[in-house]
Amino acid sequence: MVPQPSTDRATPAMGRRRFLTTGLAAASLAGVPVVGAQSDPEPPGVVQRRTYENLRVTGTAEAHGGGRILVGREWPRPDPDDPVRIALADAGGAIRQRATVTPELPEEPHAAPDVVRTDDGYAVAAGPWLARLDSDLSLRTTGKHAGDIGAARGTTLVSTDDGFVAGFTEWLPNAFWTWLVSFDADGQYRWHREVNTNGSQTLDFLLPNGDGAVVAGGTFPWLSEFGADGASRQIELPDDLPDGVLTAGIRDGDGVILCSGTDAARLDAAYEIDWTREYDALGDEYAEDIMPTDDGGFLFRTTLVDEGDFTLAKADAEGELQWHHSYRVETENPAEIHTLAEVSAGEYLLGGGANLSADGWALVFSDAQTPTPASTATRTSTPTATERTISTPTPTQTTAASTTTGSGFGTVAAVAALAGTLVAALRRADD
Repeated sequence: MVPQPSTDRATPAMGRRRFLTTGLAAASLAGVPVVGAQSDPEPPGVVQRRTYENLRVTGTAEAHGGGRILVGREWPRPDPDDPVRIALADAGGAIRQRATVTPELPEEPHAAPDVVRTDDGYAVAAGPWLARLDSDLSLRTTGKHAGDIGAARGTTLVSTDDGFVAGFTEWLPNAFWTWLVSFDADGQYRWHREVNTNGSQTLDFLLPNGDGAVVAGGTFPWLSEFGADGASRQIELPDDLPDGVLTAGIRDGDGVILCSGTDAARLDAAYEIDWTREYDALGDEYAEDIMPTDDGGFLFRTTLVDEGDFTLAKADAEGELQWHHSYRVETENPAEIHTLAEVSAGEYLLGGGANLSADGWALVFSDAQTPTPASTATRTSTPTATERTISTPTPTQTTAASTTTGSGFGTVAAVAALAGTLVAALRRADD
């Protein structure tokens, strides 16, 4: 008999890392988490979950015509000729179209792609390579840095006033440093810059800075501005800036908000401290994603010690912590989380993959959904689609991707199954 989820709220007597009861149908049904008592506002509940065949979700953006565009590659460390995989999902969550583009990359990089929406299409970057796509996923142009730049792990892509900037970290066995590569509005290479002070500079955030410029930073700690022409200016960090906050950052008006998971700080336009906050409730967790929310605050994700565990935390515009809640993603192989985005006001999409797996997944959380369990759930199939490889075009050539339909991530209208995946809420209780 399949165990059914409890409808009782958690009590403080539950242990710090004890699962709240959820239902699980073997290899097909994931239970909706039960959330312990919280003061308003409450943490979001999981309302949709999906797997994606051969698409590890590493980037997402709002799609033209509604829904989302998802991008990724097939494996955690893809070969250079492994294509970038692109999917359009409609507002109901069904994948309506898939396409692939093979990036022109050096021999060693294993860059995971990112995507931004443009006025008439999309831009997709993987390391030092960028493709411009029309709204129907027809390939318009590609551009790349002609040299040999290794790009492991993720890519961050931002739009500027007159083009795009892609950022990523190059990793060697005993050193790592950051690269930024700029492209014009047509997707053609303009300039690149290396940030390598002592062989220990990772890129943890990349933000537009007006007039075609960007501001970027990371550990071990650095913060710099880059003009539209690539001219750089290193920012002197305030003496009392909390340790570790350069691991995640977002734009906040004319300033930036930085977050380590246990601390946050806002820097004004002159990069002086406006405020700092401590989040003792989050213990030793560290931030990996941060995003602004429509109410002027911000949402961030921290990673726990155990594989597949993470916490979502919400702060208001002044950095005061409103709520935090821990979840677990369980897949056949250890889950890997790659992207966090706001789907709509109060709805958040989390996407990723799993170690040694070609498939990906996406979860939708909603503030509007009280995270109580459903007694039944509808089994849905993993989305599949026939893909066509898109070759690099000549200036007059465009290639349309094949169109297919299938299941995808959805909205709060229904709770769907994620094959082989359980998302369970973990309650924090005082020891």
